[in-house]
Amino acid sequence: MNASTQTHPLPLQPLHLPEAPGMWPLPWGYWAILATIIITALLLIWLTRHYKHKTRAKKAAIKLIETHSGSSPSSAIEIVRQAALSYFPREDIAKLSGEQWLAFLDSQLDDPRFKAKALQWQHVLYRKAVSSKETDHALVNDCVHWVQHALPPKRKFRNWKQS
Repeated sequence: MNASTQTHPLPLQPLHLPEAPGMWPLPWGYWAILATIIITALLLIWLTRHYKHKTRAKKAAIKLIETHSGSSPSSAIEIVRQAALSYFPREDIAKLSGEQWLAFLDSQLDDPRFKAKALQWQHVLYRKAVSSKETDHALVNDCVHWVQHALPPKRKFRNWKQS
């Protein structure tokens, strides 16, 4: 017998292969990964916006003090007061003056700078006598340091006690 005349012993139909599996619907693992990525992205966006909103007054105060490079200590301390009013309760901050104000400023720093220089602050703020440039520069630098390190508040205002 030759190959062309040979017949199959069983009459079989040709094989029907199923379609290749499609991409949809995704397995649950892919949905979980996708949900995790979306939630993480939304959380990062929210945290970024919250941080920018929280530090807006701090950045504005630093910019104001630094743009007025020849600014006087009285204008620098006024900018510090405005920045403090942005972060702390207005009814508590607005009434502070003199020693109480300096004590509050020191209470928000790890290294107090204001109460030790209270006499210099009194001379600069309330006297017409001209102070030295070094003193003015040091006091303005203390104001910049306070804004950079005390804002936004890391310590609760209610824990501050007047000494």
